[in-house]
Amino acid sequence: MLYRLERVQKGFGARTVLADATWQHDPGRVAGLVGRNGAGKSTLLRIVQGLVEPDAGRVLRAGGTTFASLEQAVEPEGDEPLREFVARAQEGLRGLETEMRRLEVAIASSSAAMATDAVEPLLAEHDALRERFERNGGYEADARVERVLLGVGLPGETWDRPVGELSGGQKHRAQMARLLLGDASVLLLDEPTNHLDVAGLEFLETWLVERKNSAAQAALVVSHDRQFLNAVADRIVEVAHGVLEEYPGDYDAYRRLKAERDRVRARAAEEQRKLVERTEDFIRRNIAGQKTRQAQARRKMLAKLERVEAPREDANEVVFRFEEARASGDRVLELRGLVPGYPETGPLLAPVSFLLRRGERIALWGPNGCGKTTLLKTIARILPPVAGSAVPGTGVIIGYYDQEMRDLPTSWTVLDVVRDLDPSLLVGEARDFLALFDFRGDEVEQKVGTLSGGEKGRLSLARIVFGGANLLLLDEPTNHLDLDSRERLEEALLEFEGTIVFVSHDRWFVDRIATHVLDVQGRDATLWPGGFTELSRRRAAEKAVAVAPARAAHADAEPKPMRRPDRQADRQRAKARREVEALEEEVSLLEERIREIDAALADPSAWKDGPRTRELIRSRDETRTSLDARCAAWEEAVQRLEQEVPA
Repeated sequence: MLYRLERVQKGFGARTVLADATWQHDPGRVAGLVGRNGAGKSTLLRIVQGLVEPDAGRVLRAGGTTFASLEQAVEPEGDEPLREFVARAQEGLRGLETEMRRLEVAIASSSAAMATDAVEPLLAEHDALRERFERNGGYEADARVERVLLGVGLPGETWDRPVGELSGGQKHRAQMARLLLGDASVLLLDEPTNHLDVAGLEFLETWLVERKNSAAQAALVVSHDRQFLNAVADRIVEVAHGVLEEYPGDYDAYRRLKAERDRVRARAAEEQRKLVERTEDFIRRNIAGQKTRQAQARRKMLAKLERVEAPREDANEVVFRFEEARASGDRVLELRGLVPGYPETGPLLAPVSFLLRRGERIALWGPNGCGKTTLLKTIARILPPVAGSAVPGTGVIIGYYDQEMRDLPTSWTVLDVVRDLDPSLLVGEARDFLALFDFRGDEVEQKVGTLSGGEKGRLSLARIVFGGANLLLLDEPTNHLDLDSRERLEEALLEFEGTIVFVSHDRWFVDRIATHVLDVQGRDATLWPGGFTELSRRRAAEKAVAVAPARAAHADAEPKPMRRPDRQADRQRAKARREVEALEEEVSLLEERIREIDAALADPSAWKDGPRTRELIRSRDETRTSLDARCAAWEEAVQRLEQEVPA
């Protein structure tokens, strides 16, 4: 155990955030923390690390457990070079290295003047320090710093720059790099993907999985990126109605298990309701008759009955529905050599040309800073082009979503924002419309400046919906939405009959929504059909084609002995095939075992029996570990069969 929450309660004013939160985090586990906006995820992180005290309950922390979060991270300021700022995360290793150098100097200067017996203790101390330094990766420390800096998107030309001169996004990534290099027992990551592009996301996924596999570190991650959670999490903890519930596996497994548990609970609750109704009817009919004792016994039974609660919906009641005021023509937008950029910096991209037709949905994809948002603003006519043009078709009505939400006056109320679009709109009509976006009662009188990021996002989307646009230009529309709202937005966009151009770093969202991807690499932008998965496959194929000639040249340079078919080769192939088949059978059996355990965990009765629940979870973890090992062995066996054994 690293730490344990026991019946933790926390409220703010009249609002209860955590009512009875109990959960335990064990070493080497990466847990994804999910729940709607406002459910208490960030509050929970602050309670875990001791920044906020619970109103009731307690947090037990194992001795020596340390925590690290971006919230507590050192703010990069001053003239310290970026590389030095990040490298100081490994202060312990640097201290060991300094002490080793001191001993080396002492040994060198003293060995000639001192007797061997006097030098021996210094040598022994140095050997002990060197072993500890090597065991903790001291000799790879510099390479590790460079890997993390490059991984989070800080290229070599920034390493010697003073951290105080970095941009806001670069400072955030510097904090992230320093956090990852530290030696805390538990990383607490609240939306760690917000300032990372796809390359940074993939690096963070790889880093967390490596640390998890080596049991070097545990993590509790709040994220709305479903693909990220699938990649790193080995369990999902849901915050709903003030309590915590754990689901073994990744995000996909959580959705399946949650749906199954809800079905089981709903059925059990309905059966119990019918039992209670029949029992109460028996008591009413017999409490004063010949069966009084039986009625009294059943009354006592009802009083002691542990009620099964039907699953409660914990989703925001948001209804996204994008309806066109009128349909556009088939030719919605034509880019003719459009060059986005700024007068002071010049062009950001080479000329972009394509024809956008009605119903198409194009994702602008590329690393941070490549010009995606500038291109979108140029299409929206918020920025003038450096060259070329973006010509809208007949009947096109543009709706633009700004990820910074600068179109929302901070001094206005939520109600003002909607009524400004149509001054003739009655207050009651405006309230009914805002209720679709989960603004109810006094919430519509809130000032925009006091809203959370998620609330501002919903309000900005409400403006677009109200305007009846048939061409949606969306800049990171999912950034501030919780998982439930993201899924509802996806469904609405898929049902939308108009046309969409959008920027998003959410790979899942791009895969579901995009019919095409405008892939920005360097200054070139190329339009491809499909979503993120198709783009990844295409890039991998291009990389393989580029590498193949080099491999072929290397192979041609080596002498190739003549091959003769022999029985030894046949026996090797047969043995390799048998090994592959045996491993496939083992993998199948282990997968079936995991399905059986998941089905058992979906039964509410399993969660009432603490020892049984722990045994099921332990058994699943062990089976999962065995499955991973067998899968790795299968991949190696297949590789040997394909590459090492002569055909």
